[in-house]
Amino acid sequence: MTSAPLRGAHPPDPASTSFATATGRCFTFFQSERQRPSVEAALLALERIEWRVLGSELEAALEELRLIRDLDPPANSRGRRKEYGVYLRRRGEDFVVTKAATQLGPITSRRRASLAARALAGSTPEELDGLFRGGPLPRLRARLSHLAESLRYEEAARLRDRIEALEHVVERLRRLERLRRLELCLIVPAIERNWQKAFFVCGGGVCGVRSLPPGAGARLEIEAGLALCRVARERAGEALTIEQAEELLLVDGFVRRPPPELAVLPLDAEEITAHLMGRRFPRAA
Repeated sequence: MTSAPLRGAHPPDPASTSFATATGRCFTFFQSERQRPSVEAALLALERIEWRVLGSELEAALEELRLIRDLDPPANSRGRRKEYGVYLRRRGEDFVVTKAATQLGPITSRRRASLAARALAGSTPEELDGLFRGGPLPRLRARLSHLAESLRYEEAARLRDRIEALEHVVERLRRLERLRRLELCLIVPAIERNWQKAFFVCGGGVCGVRSLPPGAGARLEIEAGLALCRVARERAGEALTIEQAEELLLVDGFVRRPPPELAVLPLDAEEITAHLMGRRFPRAA
């Protein structure tokens, strides 16, 4: 960990700080333009900057996520309300919002989850089985059209809000279900010269991180990471935790738009080894 007085300080490489993950984001806090109130309040309270230089943007982003969880800074905690990350649970023919993890979640908005639960009330077993394909949405949309044609506008407005909430929830659940099936090895530069770092994604999250030395020693670390993946697969059917969902969504952004230093590989020891033998990555700029 490196520290410096506030004035003129910023990390020279991708880094994790209390308010940034990389140099480019750091500079935005030192412009003369007015910042949003939460940022200005944080800067007024700041005495010095501490940062940890890391080898890649991916590692810095994951470290920032960990620091936010551990330190719970006020500016971030306001965005991560106590009800952040709720779930839906079946109770009879209805659905309720709960903090206990289920397969239907986590959902970031309690109000949206509550509206979606009302929309799901009374759904048939067939509709629930096809929830990721829309479930009761076609029936609810037909009901909305009938209410509007009958000039029952207040009922139509309430149902419209529930339909919109359910649409958002279904889309999020569909995305999380896709991400929890990811099985990837993400290779990025390490901070040590000629070393790499491997992030193993399996079983609904980042299940292992291994430092890969140059030469034959990397194969041992790869096998250790794949062993962690085999253990993670045994938990693949469990409900996603809030932390797992956050990690998966973050990783998904890097996989869809990988920076130049990031290699996205399958969980295959031969392919990972061949990639390391065939190319050496420079330090991330």
